[in-house]
Amino acid sequence: MIELQEPNWWQQVPPLDSSMLQVREVEARDTASLYELLTDPRVTQHISSPPGSLAAFEGFVAWAHCEREAGNCVCLAVVPRGLQHAVGIFQVRSLEPTFRIADWGFAIGAPFWSTGIFQEAAILVADFAFKTIGVHRLEARAVVDNIRGNRALEKLGAKGEAALRNAFNRTHKQFLWAIVAEEWSPPKAAERAVFDAATLKRQIARTVEEQLHRTEQERPVSASPSPFPFFLTDSSKEPRER
Repeated sequence: MIELQEPNWWQQVPPLDSSMLQVREVEARDTASLYELLTDPRVTQHISSPPGSLAAFEGFVAWAHCEREAGNCVCLAVVPRGLQHAVGIFQVRSLEPTFRIADWGFAIGAPFWSTGIFQEAAILVADFAFKTIGVHRLEARAVVDNIRGNRALEKLGAKGEAALRNAFNRTHKQFLWAIVAEEWSPPKAAERAVFDAATLKRQIARTVEEQLHRTEQERPVSASPSPFPFFLTDSSKEPRER
C-alpha cells in the first residue's frame, strides 16, 4: 500500500538521497554539464533533440521550474556523490489534470552507463512519483533499438504493454512500459564495485571546464533566459537552435 506524503512538491522539490547519489531539481548550475553529456551522439540517438546551445539549456531549466510551479512536470538532476553538477536527468510529467497518470523520461551521460547510477536514481524518482506526487500509473516510452533503456525499465519491474509505430522521430518504434502504484516494489540493487566518483569525475571534468570557459569568454549567462520546452521522449521534434 502506497502511503502518500504531504503533496507540496510543486512549491519546492525535496532532495532525494542515497549512498551513491542525490536526485534534486535541475538548476542553472547544471547547464554546462548537461549540455556536454546530453548532446553526445550516444545519448541523442535515444531521446528527442536536446536544446542546441547553452542558452537553450538555460531556457530549459527556466521552463522546467515554471512547469513544476504549475504542477505539470518535474525535472530532476542526477548528481553522484563527489560531484557538484548533474550527469543526467529524469522528468516526470502529468498526462491528465490530477497527475494520477504520468510518464517519465530519463537520460544519463554515457560515461556513467553501467555504474549502477541509473537504477539507484530511478528507484528514488519512482518512489517520489508514487509517494509524494500521488501518481497511480507511471508510463515510460523507449525506442525499440534502445536495448539498454528497455532492459533497465524491465529490471525496475515495468511491464511492456505496447509497441508504438512511428512514435519517435517519425520512423522509429517505441515500446510502452508501465508501473502501477499497487505493484511498485523497489528492486534490490545488484552487487557492484564501490562507486569511484573520482575516476568518473575525470571523464567529464575537462569538457565541462572547457565549456564553462568558452561560456565566460563568449557571453554572460543570461539572468532571465527565455523558457525552452524540452521533454526527452516527445515525438516528431526537429533539432532546434537558439
